[in-house]
Amino acid sequence: MSGRRKLRLGRASNAAILVVFVAALVYTLLQVRTPRDGAPQAGDQAPNFSAMTLEGESAALSAYRGQGVLLNFWASWCGPCVSEMPRLNEASQQGVPGVTLLAVNVGESRGTAAGFAAEHQLQFPVWLDPSGEAAGRYGLVGLPRTFLIDKQGRIVKIIPGELASTEQVLELMASVRS
Repeated sequence: MSGRRKLRLGRASNAAILVVFVAALVYTLLQVRTPRDGAPQAGDQAPNFSAMTLEGESAALSAYRGQGVLLNFWASWCGPCVSEMPRLNEASQQGVPGVTLLAVNVGESRGTAAGFAAEHQLQFPVWLDPSGEAAGRYGLVGLPRTFLIDKQGRIVKIIPGELASTEQVLELMASVRS
């Protein structure tokens, strides 16, 4: 085989590898950004669920119909979740009339969540989802994830990732004020 032919075959192989790599990268990025099948989207009715509070009482999302809800899913092992908790706490203390901030701890025990809440002096309701059932209803693929729910129980907006400031949290809460 001549040197030129080897060079052309080498370039063609490199081009094919590059095309496959780019296609795989695009596919991966789309998979990361695409919600899980059946996951609720903005405009959908928020899936109702029941959970236990840190105090051991049963609570249901449907009890908050008629007011806005900022629903935040988190875990104590999640760095961005831990980082945003003081912002959520401060926004909750400042409050937005007609809006409740609810935080759902995913996959951890009551003791772990209660210890975290006490250590960080959380002043908002913390619900427990140790089995991940509520997280599954919301199609979570990562934490933290925040859902804004209006007074009719519809999802207005979904925010993946960490909430960056107290002001952002307050603005989001105000956007679903009843």
